[in-house]
Amino acid sequence: MKNFVALCICAFTLLACESDEPQKVAEKAAPEQVKAQQAAAQLQNDAASAMTDAQVFAYILGSVYGLPSYMNTPQRVGAMVELDAMIQGIVDNERALKDSTWKLQLSEKEQKDINEHYEKVATERKGAGEKASEIALAGPITGQKVVITDTTSMIVKYSYTQGVMIDVLFDGMRKSFGEDFEGKFFVQGVRESVYEVMDPSFRKAVSGERLKAVNTKYKNRMEEIREERRRQ
Repeated sequence: MKNFVALCICAFTLLACESDEPQKVAEKAAPEQVKAQQAAAQLQNDAASAMTDAQVFAYILGSVYGLPSYMNTPQRVGAMVELDAMIQGIVDNERALKDSTWKLQLSEKEQKDINEHYEKVATERKGAGEKASEIALAGPITGQKVVITDTTSMIVKYSYTQGVMIDVLFDGMRKSFGEDFEGKFFVQGVRESVYEVMDPSFRKAVSGERLKAVNTKYKNRMEEIREERRRQ
């Protein structure tokens, strides 16, 4: 029960989870990148009204789990998340969930080592205070597949592990609600929440009113599930 509540609590405080004052470093990350992506994203907007509530909730979860990772990482480790790599981690983990014979591009040990490396980096950076190095901006957002090799940078690998991690959380919500939320809408929610931070003029595919309504619906459903479990 505690794990279920932990997974749900941020999703049902959507407005609180989304920053009103995005970090300036995100706004520096070449807004023209977003403009190129926005043209493609807006093509989906006309079809947004046909999205089911389950699809919208997957989209919400993309924002809830993806945006904090994107926003909090720079200050912690001194480099921005590489969005393409984070998305690749999500996509790869979705495939691995469906096919037990398919392997992620980074093993569990590699992911563990990378996370431990950046925990040390974060500790050192915190200790440095104002003397900490400037935050390294992310590379261009291409929307293309990311292939990890021996020469791939650590921050790209770390971004990939972040994608895997948030997809694990997403899959936990599937299990909690007993609904097969679609990964592609989760990815869309991650992308568009990040685009909005980078360029405040970006218009999401789903209206604020619809997001609030669906969020409320699933919050109520969570309460029903909790009550059902109490009775068991």
